[in-house]
Order: sequence, then structure tokens, then C-alpha cells
Amino acid sequence: MVDFPVLLDPYQQVRLSRSLVFLAHLLHLLLLQPGEVNSENFTVVGPGEFVLAHVGDEVEFPCHLSPYLDAEDMEILWFRSQAADVVHLYQGRRELYGQQMAQYQNRTELVKDDIADGSVSLRLHRVTPEDEGTYGCGFSSGDFSGEAIWELEVAGLGSDPHISLEGFKDGGIQLRCTSSGWYPKPQVQWRDHQGRCLTPQTEAIVKDAQGLFRLETSVIVLEGTHNNVSCSIQNSFLGQKKEFVVHIADVFLLRTSLWKSIFFGTLVGLLLLLALLTILALCFFEKQRRSQEKLKKQAEKDTGKLQMELDWRRAEGQADLVCVSLRRKTPFYPATLLE
Repeated sequence: MVDFPVLLDPYQQVRLSRSLVFLAHLLHLLLLQPGEVNSENFTVVGPGEFVLAHVGDEVEFPCHLSPYLDAEDMEILWFRSQAADVVHLYQGRRELYGQQMAQYQNRTELVKDDIADGSVSLRLHRVTPEDEGTYGCGFSSGDFSGEAIWELEVAGLGSDPHISLEGFKDGGIQLRCTSSGWYPKPQVQWRDHQGRCLTPQTEAIVKDAQGLFRLETSVIVLEGTHNNVSCSIQNSFLGQKKEFVVHIADVFLLRTSLWKSIFFGTLVGLLLLLALLTILALCFFEKQRRSQEKLKKQAEKDTGKLQMELDWRRAEGQADLVCVSLRRKTPFYPATLLE
């Protein structure tokens, strides 16, 4: 039987060397005496110097001992800035939720599937801007204690910009751009179809109750100057932006003056018509008043004539009665005496 030499490729050689190193390290741990387990032999490794989390998402903080060591009976603490600010505490093989800071209650989850190998992770749910800051994790037992520190940075990519047409103003069209849910404070830019920056007429970027930024900005597009106008909002921390482009036809811009002229001309015409109708109405009522006064005077005049005629007739009637009484030789009493 012929023996053939076994040749390993470079990748297999690297894997073999790493396995040998791990076995040698494991053998060293098995040969260590209990008193030799101290901070000089072990270190705590965290997630790194910086951890980035998105608003509303979850973030994971992995921590492990190096070299690997069973940490089931150790105290494992995640803290904020200092050990007294407890984010999550594992002690006596159980989690002590009563020690947590109020803002982290019901938001943390311990992943301890590999705790026997000295590796654990803490998940923080529903990240908010208030979570930004310094964090640390620490392992401690009777023979060992150590910790790792890192910075949590929070960023939020807000909603898509929305552009609305506000109307005509200062010889052009006013556009308004709005968006919300940004963190940290975003940068806003208006641009025309040639990529030139447009000076905003108004700009307001304020924080809401959740600590996120919402913005509102407006610009005036002058007649016949622009075709496409864009509103872009950038999160400089993430290096990402959101943009909305609106197309404004030149013919629409050129007709703004015509439409304004028509509008003002119509308004002036309506005012003149209203004034004319008011004058006609006043003339009509004045004519009616004069006519009524004339009729009243005529009625008073006719009434006077009738009264004079009636008095004349009464006088004539009394004269006739005197004549009749004289012929009959009876006394005559005028009506005034009888009364």
C-alpha cells in the first residue's frame, strides 16, 4: 500500500493553527488554580468604542470575557455612565428588574444562551434620543471584576418631504416643504433645476415631545425662472438624505401675472358695479320718497277742498232751513245753539 502525502491549502492551515491555539489556551485554563483567576488573566470585551442605533429600532450590546470563562455565577451589570445607573442587572443566576432605571423598564432583554462560555448580550428595544450617551458592562465575582465602556449614538431618518403649493406671493409661487422624525437636527436645502441653491423665505426646525426634529420651510419660485424645484433634507450623521422634486411648468409661472390681472380687473369691475347699483338704489328710494310727499301734499290739499265744500254746504243748508221756518212761522235754532 502506497501512502500519499496530505497537503493542506493555506485556509485549512490557518484554521488548524487557530484550533491549536484555542486548545492550548483551554488547556491553560484547566491547569489554572482557583487563586489564579484574577483581573490580570481576564478582560471584558464590549461592542466597541461606538454603537449606532436608529430611532424606534432595537440595539444589542454584546459583552464577553476573554479568555472565555463560565459566567453563570457571576454578577453581570449593564450601566449608564456609572455603575449606580443600572440599565440591566444579572445576579445570582436571575435578572433583578427592580434595580433598573425607570426609562429602561420593560425595554431590556438579556440573551444568555452562551453565558457558560462567558458571552452575553443585552437588547434595548424602542430606542429614543434620550438613550444616547455612555454605557458599560461589567463582570464581577469573588476572584475577578472588569468592565468595558462604549458610546451609544442615536440617529433618526425622518419622513419623506412633502411639498405643497401655498399660492401666489411676491411675484411668484410659494412652495412649502414639511417633514418630521429627524435626529439629530437635519439640514434643509431648496434647489432649482440647475442645482442652484434657493434662499428660503421661512425655515423652522423644532423638537417635538419625543425629542425628534420636525421642520417646515418655504420658498418663492419667481416667474419663468425654474422648471423643477427640489426640497432635500439630510441627516449629516448618517450621511443620508431624502428629497422631493416638484415640476412647475413655465407657462403656469408666466400666466401668474395674467391671472392676477384678471382677478384684480374682475374685482375692480365688481366694486364699480356694486357702487353703480348702490347709486341707482338711492335714486330710486329718493324718487319714491318725493312721490310719496307729493301724494301726501295733494291728499292734504284735496282734503282741505272737501272740508271747505262741506262747510259751504252746511252753511247753505242752514240758510235754507231759516227760509223754511220763516214761511212756517216757527222758531229756528242754529245747530250751534242746540249743541
